[in-house]
Amino acid sequence: MRNTKILKKVMLTSTALLLMGTVAPAAGQAHAASANVQSIFKQVGLKYNSGKTVKKESKQTAKKPATSKPQSSQPSQPSNTSSNAQKPSQGQNSSFGDKIIATGEKYMGTPYRLGANYAKEGKFDCSAFTQHVFKQNGINLPRSSRSQSKVGVDVPRNQLQKGDLLFFKLRGKSQIGHVAIYAGNGKVLHTWGPGGVRYDKLSTPWLDQGFVKATRVR
Repeated sequence: MRNTKILKKVMLTSTALLLMGTVAPAAGQAHAASANVQSIFKQVGLKYNSGKTVKKESKQTAKKPATSKPQSSQPSQPSNTSSNAQKPSQGQNSSFGDKIIATGEKYMGTPYRLGANYAKEGKFDCSAFTQHVFKQNGINLPRSSRSQSKVGVDVPRNQLQKGDLLFFKLRGKSQIGHVAIYAGNGKVLHTWGPGGVRYDKLSTPWLDQGFVKATRVR
């Protein structure tokens, strides 16, 4: 008899629990369901607590998006340039021919005299002038134009460069009797007759027609 009562209580308790586990009823039926559960618990001698379960909402702390630290953009280092770096001098930039012409121009207007000695008279003839100018640039030339024509390397007329020596025959002469320095752009720097040291065009008739050869001395 006692076992029958215990079995009855277990069945009633299971029914009550089953009712509690079902889906919550609509609003109009909520009270009736609760009353049935209380009646079943009372029959088996249990106390029913109809307290509401309060679900606490866990506040999720919003994670701040990971912000990568800005990389410090350092300016690219300039190439090593020393302020004390040696700059090429004007002499290093100038070609040999430019230096020859620059030296010759210092004597512009110096009087001409055949066979002159510049150191004593302050005058030049053509070969004394070229000899003096080249000597100022470290090159020793013979005294006469004919001897100077045998020094250096022969250069075609269409390949002349500044500083080349040009040799000419004078009218009525069969041998070289005049020397000049090619100054570029079809001009020569030389000395002859009135006016002394000066520029003339290579196309001047007596120079053009009397041209014999050109040499390059370095």
